[in-house]
Amino acid sequence: MSEQWPLPTFHFSIVIGGSMDDAAFQEVTGIQTQIETQEYQEGGSNLVYHLPQFIKYSNLTLKRGIADSQSALMKWCQNTLESQLNKPIKTKTVTVRLLDADGSPCRIWEFHNVYPVKWNVNEFHATKNEVAIEEIELCYSRTKRTL
Repeated sequence: MSEQWPLPTFHFSIVIGGSMDDAAFQEVTGIQTQIETQEYQEGGSNLVYHLPQFIKYSNLTLKRGIADSQSALMKWCQNTLESQLNKPIKTKTVTVRLLDADGSPCRIWEFHNVYPVKWNVNEFHATKNEVAIEEIELCYSRTKRTL
């Protein structure tokens, strides 16, 4: 693995549920982890402590040109979002890989227990000549950087 510094953000790949099919995206955002804290002021003192409470993850947002209606990813999103929560949600593992110039992964993030929580189509505008973009927002229960 040859790394170049700084790493470019334009060369990445996404694997959804073990498949790279249907996983070409223009943008990925939301790789973020933080510890939520609660302020505690000690009696008789002016000190304020920040006590850790829980780990919080932001949602992962994927953007791309509108996909074919037969897309496995879109079927998963539709089954989840259009089911009215009348059937169990099927979770998947999503892997985001930042690639070097040779296409080898130099950073890998795994997201576990992933499911779609939002699907959005960006605005249509008659005076613009742009690709129609869809956004898929995914939530997850934990993440791990493996490389």
